[in-house]
Amino acid sequence: RKIVGNDIDALRTEMLAMRTELENAQQQIREVSLTQNAAASALTAIDGRVVQLGRELTNQLHELSNDLEKLEQYSGIISLGAHAGVLEEEKHPWMSHERKIMQWALATETPLLGLCFGSQLLASAAGSRIYKAENGEFAWTKVNMLPEASSDPVIGALGDTADAFQFHYDSFDLPENAVLLGESNGTIEAFRVGSSAWATQFHPEVGLSQQLAWLSTYRGAFIREGIDIDEQIAKSHELAASYRKQAWDLSAAFAKQVLAFHNR
Repeated sequence: RKIVGNDIDALRTEMLAMRTELENAQQQIREVSLTQNAAASALTAIDGRVVQLGRELTNQLHELSNDLEKLEQYSGIISLGAHAGVLEEEKHPWMSHERKIMQWALATETPLLGLCFGSQLLASAAGSRIYKAENGEFAWTKVNMLPEASSDPVIGALGDTADAFQFHYDSFDLPENAVLLGESNGTIEAFRVGSSAWATQFHPEVGLSQQLAWLSTYRGAFIREGIDIDEQIAKSHELAASYRKQAWDLSAAFAKQVLAFHNR
C-alpha cells in the first residue's frame, strides 16, 4: 500500500538528528496524494520536508473520485488553494470530485490536510456553511492557537502563535464534529475534524518566492484591500526562514500521522 497535500547551523543540526529516522522511513515506497487546484497553488514550502521523510508526493487528478476504490492505495491527502471558492462549486465540477475524495477520507479516517481552499472544502464536506467573509484576510496576519492545539499531533507543531500568509475572501462555520484549534479576530484559522483531518485557513505551504509572486501578480487586489505592498514584501523577507521552519514542522507532524496510518 502506498502513502498518499537563515539559520543554516540549526537546520543542519535538526537534519542530522533525524538521519536515522529518515533512513528507516525511506526504505519503503510511500505516496501522498496532492490535489493541486490551481497553477499558482503549490506545496513550495513543505514538499521537500515530506519527501525527506520518505513520502513520495503524487499530484493526482480529481477523476479518482469516480472510482473510490483506487483511493485505497493512498494513506494521506493534501488539498491546496484554488482561484475559485466553494460557493462557486456549480461552475467548477472538479470541486464536487474533490468533495467526494474528502468525504471518503473522513469516512475511512485517512489522514487529510486542507490548506486555505482545502480548509473551506473540508469544512463544507463535513457539513458546515461557507459564506463570504465580512472582512477577508490578505498577506501577513498573526494566528492565535487555542489551548486545544497544544495537544494536537499536527496543529500543535505551530506553537502558541503562528505567522500566517493569507489570501481569501470566504469563511465558514466550524463543523459540528470539529475542534477549533486556532483563530484570528473571530476567524477560524485552524481546526481538526474527527481524529484524522486537519486544516489551516492560511497558507503554510507558500514560501518566499511564491509570496513575492502573489504580491506582484495580484498587486491590485492587495492594494484594494488596503495592503501596503512594500511593507508586506519586507515582511516576507524578514519571516522567510522562520516561516519555512514553521511549515516544515507542520508537514513533518502530518507526515507522521500518514506513516502511522500506513503501518496500522
